Amino acid sequence: MKTNATRNGFSMIEVLVASAILTVIVMMLAMLFQQTSVAWRTGLMRANGFMQLRSYIGAIQRDASAAIDAKNIPDKLLYNGKKQSFTASEISFYTLTGTDTNRSLKYVTHLNTGEREQYKLVYSGTTWSWEKDGDRTSLLKFLENGSEDDATIDPQKFKFKFSDGTERDNRGAVVADRNRLPLYIMIEARITQEGKLYEVGASSDGPDKKPDTDDDIRTWVEH
Repeated sequence: MKTNATRNGFSMIEVLVASAILTVIVMMLAMLFQQTSVAWRTGLMRANGFMQLRSYIGAIQRDASAAIDAKNIPDKLLYNGKKQSFTASEISFYTLTGTDTNRSLKYVTHLNTGEREQYKLVYSGTTWSWEKDGDRTSLLKFLENGSEDDATIDPQKFKFKFSDGTERDNRGAVVADRNRLPLYIMIEARITQEGKLYEVGASSDGPDKKPDTDDDIRTWVEH
């Protein structure tokens, strides 16, 4: 007498359906991971760029916070007879820094290219004279040695706001806008960010659990 044996297992259709579902799930997870990775990297690059821009602006702010009005300085002590000057491409002004007992008068120039130059008033024992205080430096130089994802700061121009009304110096002469201290200084700059975006996925040997076969689920790590 013959009996029908019961066999447990999956049919071919069930295996194919399960494989298709698994493929869709893996691809969806890979796409989600890729989008998250790109968003994180883009946000990191943006934050890095703004951090560098804040450092550049902060260097100018430190000088500007110590600025003094040239009209309060005797003409004989001015650097080559120059007063402060504020234009779209260059700002030059005097600063007074140091301790209460040892202050130093300096003439500082900032260019919209990011360069900074400084002269210092010194006393030789008989006369006062101006001498260059260090070489001309670039506030953006530190960006050159950064990683390939660093931002490039491109200063465009300076903008100013002067107080309303007519201002006069100690002799009663009218002081022009470029010879006055502005209420505030604005810096217009452009940030250019370039970097690599990596596409990252996952891999599987497929239902047959053998590598390099047609049912493999391939992935990539490319940039």
